[in-house]
Amino acid sequence: MSPLSRRDFLKISGGGIFVFFAVGDPLELLEAQERPGGRELPSDWNAFLRIGEDGQVTGFTGKAELGQGANTALAQMAAEELDVPLDSVTMVLGDTDLCPYDMGTFGSRTIKYFGPPFRQAAAEARAVLIRLASEKLGVPAERLATKDGAVFDTSNTNKSVTYGALARGQTIERHLDPKPAIKTIAQHTVAGRSANRKDARLKATGKAEYAGDIRIPGMKYARILRPPAHGAKLRSVDTAAAEAFEGAQVIRDGELIAILHDAYDLADAALSRIKAEWDMPAPSTDDRTIYDHLVKVAPEGSVVEQKGNLEEGKKLSAAIFEETYQTPYVAHSPIEPHTATAAIEGGRATVWASTQSPFRVQEAVAEALGLPAEKVRAITPFVGGGFGGKNPSGQAVEAARLAKLSGKPVQVAWSRAEEFFLDTFQPAAVIKIVSGLDAANQLVLWDYTVFFGGDRTSQPFYDIPHYRILSKGSWGGRAGGGQAKEAGGERQAGKQ
Repeated sequence: MSPLSRRDFLKISGGGIFVFFAVGDPLELLEAQERPGGRELPSDWNAFLRIGEDGQVTGFTGKAELGQGANTALAQMAAEELDVPLDSVTMVLGDTDLCPYDMGTFGSRTIKYFGPPFRQAAAEARAVLIRLASEKLGVPAERLATKDGAVFDTSNTNKSVTYGALARGQTIERHLDPKPAIKTIAQHTVAGRSANRKDARLKATGKAEYAGDIRIPGMKYARILRPPAHGAKLRSVDTAAAEAFEGAQVIRDGELIAILHDAYDLADAALSRIKAEWDMPAPSTDDRTIYDHLVKVAPEGSVVEQKGNLEEGKKLSAAIFEETYQTPYVAHSPIEPHTATAAIEGGRATVWASTQSPFRVQEAVAEALGLPAEKVRAITPFVGGGFGGKNPSGQAVEAARLAKLSGKPVQVAWSRAEEFFLDTFQPAAVIKIVSGLDAANQLVLWDYTVFFGGDRTSQPFYDIPHYRILSKGSWGGRAGGGQAKEAGGERQAGKQ
């Protein structure tokens, strides 16, 4: 699943103890297989943990650190199960050359789905270390215990061996059956306790690297010509004044027109000299008419869940209430705008991207450049917020295309205006609810219809005898400008 095979990973990682394990998020695994060109899943592993010859512990995951603290929380889990200091655990996140395949960081799944098997892997690694220590010390395994990265004899605490010493000079890959038990909550001393975030000092001192902090010799900053509205078509363009701008390079490839320069602000200044005329689409909706439009174009929809009979619920109702609720488009507005830096050398592309889905970036860049996926490495530095908006990561494809066209490393950083124009949004939606109370003020009727808001978490958790949840139109889609997909257009939507 990972471009770097398991065997190759072991070769480049040096000595140590490796535990390979499967991550049990069934939805992610199913989606990975069902996507067009989806990856086949291996039968034995899709994540791993390493204990190095220096005693340092490294966990690898395709998840990304978006500011939610995943690199600290996961490190706490490993430190807990391995009985090592938290400072000795490092997480490598979102590097497609080093980390196993992952659908992406969304839906609050990092801790919920990746965390438990990661803890189990750490517990298994600890059990392996105890076995190795038993052989090395000549002490029965049941008499050994672990603390602070070492295994010791409970009957003679002077008799001990560090994890690093057990891993030194060899590459050990083991699987235990049955699996050792993880610790109970009552045994926790690291997990579930307050801890300094592993990225706190880096971020407080400005040393944390984001995609926009990447600097490569010869790198150019790009500014891209954008349409004034979604759906606008370029009628004519004059780049002569921009081409005359000192130090500027104009790149044109189909619909992609960009300025490259050694400085971002100068690239922006050159971009402003481009004269472009556009054919503008006639607006069909605005912030006031969007709700009527969504209801008008909605498909029949599908029943998400139902129970009893709505007509019977109405008969039982002493009071019936009808309300309509509306939610507008809402921008994610992450602190860090979408940014990517791309470099191509020796037939391989490397992209540093602010993304929630590094493997999606890898696939999209490979397709755009005409390269096999294993020739593209996506690296996810720290990401300054995502909220679901940094899954498509179009800026990474733009940077990669410009790097190929120019023959130079290129950085694309969306401006704040571009962020509001190009990012995905929380969808505009309409929710209509008919509810009823009986004479005892008990809820007996719940007729809930959601238009283009999606059906996630729409199911009731109250004991209602008669209800129906009806979802009309999904919120999936790309950038668009207010049109629902079922109306023949596309709209921006993507709330997590």
